[in-house]
Formats: sequence, structure tokens, C-alpha cells
Amino acid sequence: MKKIFDHLHSVLPYLLVFIGSLHTPSDPDLGWHLKYGEYFFKTGHILRDNTFSTLMPDYKWANTSWGADLITYLTFNMGGFFALSILGAVVVTLTFYFFAKAAKLNTWDQVFLFPLLLFLQNPINSVSFRGQQISLLLLGILFYLLSLYDKKPNFIYFVIPLFFVWVNLHGQFILGLILLAGWIAAYCMQQLIIDIDKKNIINSLKDSLTDKKREFGTLILVIILSVISTLINPFGMGVHQDAISHIGSPLLKSISEYLPFQSLSQAWWNQVIVAILLFVGLLFFIFRGEFFKKIPFLASVLLLYILSFSVRRFAWPAYYLILPLLQPIPGLFKPDSKKITKISASVMLSVLIIINVSGKLPLNNFQKFNWNNYCNSQNMLCSPKSAEFLKEHELTDNLYSLYGWGGYLLWNHPEIKPTIDGRMHMWRDENGNSGFEEYYAVEQNIQDIDKTKYDTAYISSSKPVYRRLLELTNEGKWKVVYQDKNAGIFVRN
Repeated sequence: MKKIFDHLHSVLPYLLVFIGSLHTPSDPDLGWHLKYGEYFFKTGHILRDNTFSTLMPDYKWANTSWGADLITYLTFNMGGFFALSILGAVVVTLTFYFFAKAAKLNTWDQVFLFPLLLFLQNPINSVSFRGQQISLLLLGILFYLLSLYDKKPNFIYFVIPLFFVWVNLHGQFILGLILLAGWIAAYCMQQLIIDIDKKNIINSLKDSLTDKKREFGTLILVIILSVISTLINPFGMGVHQDAISHIGSPLLKSISEYLPFQSLSQAWWNQVIVAILLFVGLLFFIFRGEFFKKIPFLASVLLLYILSFSVRRFAWPAYYLILPLLQPIPGLFKPDSKKITKISASVMLSVLIIINVSGKLPLNNFQKFNWNNYCNSQNMLCSPKSAEFLKEHELTDNLYSLYGWGGYLLWNHPEIKPTIDGRMHMWRDENGNSGFEEYYAVEQNIQDIDKTKYDTAYISSSKPVYRRLLELTNEGKWKVVYQDKNAGIFVRN
């Protein structure tokens, strides 16, 4: 009976994570991910050309998420939205598992830190399964392997095949390589400092380098072979070029994921709370004399956390990586008795699970979820009826359509060729032309749509171009042929 209770006790935190991360899909890019997966299974080839959208036709793109697209399509094909919801929750739960193992969290630690982490990760997990979640899982596996290095140094070689898998699933492998290189550099510096004799720094450094030469050489070889393994993919260096092109690109200034959190917003305050908790956690390690041991992990955390203030996308991996530094805090509330600790943890976890289950009711909503529900989600706010109107009235030529609706149209209404979709924010041709810049100038009414080639505009009422189209309608130059709460269709007179 005791063994059963112990097993149940250790499973409860992950049951909480699974339920807490169970969401209905609302990723605006879902449609084009499905389309890429479908193309592969129908043709046996990986799609490389832009055959879907009107801007930048036949542009050749190295799809950094091609492997994740296959998983997305297979999952959706087998079980629809419900299967994607389950897959998303499973991936998040596994991610928690590996990061918790890397941080050496016990169940009592998990009682306090898992709910906090679920809250912090909600913005990304709430859209359900997407390729970025796979990257976070692989990052968790990476740092789990690194956490084993002191006791099982040979496990470091598993990093090499990990990056081979990663490069063929999602483009965030570049971040993984950077963090691996940072960990190795910080670890090597840590080992050199340990061996330094303050009275004879130069000689002690020489002796240390001689002693550690083999170990440091192994670590350098691992990072080199990891980089080489990422070259084994259908696009070769193309995925590296695509991933690196995101660094400092001015095209990202209009994509919310690459912008900083809005000042004084909830997400901004989350950053402040994390900073306070990090400071408290570091104080514990300093007072315990264990700060020096945390240097390799601390380098990764600080790098990502600082970057997340300017690019919110880095916040999600940073929040996972803070777990080892927050590990001492739950100990402040831990009872002296092991028995009371177990009972208290089980009770608190049970209460949290019940609260999370009640928040997901009715559970059959997950099974009933469909494309109409998807369109009504906060991330989408699209309009199935307006798309049908476009097809029925043959208003698909010279069409200007919303960026965020491109994926939805590609999958659900292939007869409608959208202007642009979520793949294209970083595309530039050999002449330096950007389809996204052309689209965005019209959306923001920087360029007057009345002076473009478009004869039909299919747009959200929240965009500046919509208001311009209303003005043009009043002037008699355009007319409204369809309106609902999410979409408007305008045609040129």
C-alpha cells in the first residue's frame, strides 16, 4: 500500500501539469502547418516552393518546422482538434518532467513551482500543440543530459543525436546550440577557476589546462559534432540561414512574438516577479556556499532572461531554466516530518487538480471543438461565412487578405488563394523585396489600398486599412459587400 501511495504521490504533479496544459488549439498558423504535412504524405516530397499565396509566388523556403508539420498533420488526421489538444498536453508534461529532473526537484518543490510555471507558460501553452513546444521539450532533454555530466559524463554524447532530431523538427535548434556552447564555456571557466592557485595564477592555469585538456577537448568535440549533425536535414544550410536571419531583423518589429512585453501588462509584471524570485533563489545559494556550482546553468538563465525583456519569445525557455535556481524557495515551507510533508503535498496537489479540472468543464468541449470554434478563439477571430461569401461571389482574384487568416484559408478554403500567410514574415527575394513589408504597409494604411492592384479586400475590422476602406466607401470608390463582427469584404467600384 505504501508503494502505491508513493507512486501516486510522485505522479500527481504531472497529472496537474497535463490537465493544466490541456487547451483547445488556437494557433493562427495551424492551417499552413497542416497543409505542409498533407503535401508530404500525398506526394512523398517536402514542399519547397510557395504555391499557396499570391505574394512572392514560387519563393523557395527552407521550412524549419517541416518535421513538426508531419507530426501535426498525422495527429490531426487521426483525431482532429481533440488529438492535438492531447498531444500538446503530453509534450508540455514531458517538458516539465525533464526540466524538473535537471533541476533535481522533489515532489514538495513541484507542489510550489509547477503551478507557478504553468501560469508563466500559459501564453504559449494556451494555443495547444505547436512546433515551439517540441523545441522546449528538446531543450529540457538537453539540460537534463547536461545535469548528468558530473556523475555520468558519457551521457554528453547523446547531445549529438538530440540535435540531429531537433534540426528536423523545429528551427529553435539554433538557440539550443547557443545555450550548449554557453554552458560548455561556463563549465570550462568554472573548472579552471577551481584549480587556480591565487599565489601563482599563471602556473596554476597552465597546470589546470594540461589536466583538463582531454575533458575540454571532449566537450569542444561534442559541440562541433552537434553543429555538424544539424547539417543533416532536407534543406542543408538553408535552415541555419533562416533561423539566423531572425537575429536583429527589422522585419520582426511588426510580429508580436518578437516584441517586448507591453509595459505594466500582466506579462511584464510576471517578468518582475521572476526577477525577484531569481534574486531570492540566488541568495540562498550564496549563503549555502553553492553559488559557484550553479554558474554553468546561471549563464543560460541570465542570457535568456535578459533577452526576454526585448523579445518575449525568449521568456518561455527562460522560465523553464530558472527552476534549478528557484529550488531552495519551497524548502522554506517544508514541514519537518516526512509523513506530514507527503500528506500535505498530496492534499495541495489534489486541490489544485480539482481546480484545474473545474476550469476545463465541460470536458466534452474538447471533443466537440471544430473550425467554427477555432475561428471564434481570441487568437483568430476569423469568419467562416465571409470565406464562403468570397467563393460564392467569385471574389478571389486580386484579393488582399489578412495575414493572420492565411493559414485558415489555406486549409479550409483552398479555392481562395490568400495574399500572405504566417510563413512569410521573414521572406526576402534575391532583389531584397519582402512580401510582408508590402502587405504590412497596406494593412497599416501607410500605403493607400486605393492605389494598389487589389480589387477585393478581405480584412478584420481592427486594422487601419479597414477604416480607410470605410472612407473610400463613403467616397464611392469602394463598396461593402459583406460585414460581420469579425470580417469585412470590400470591392472596388
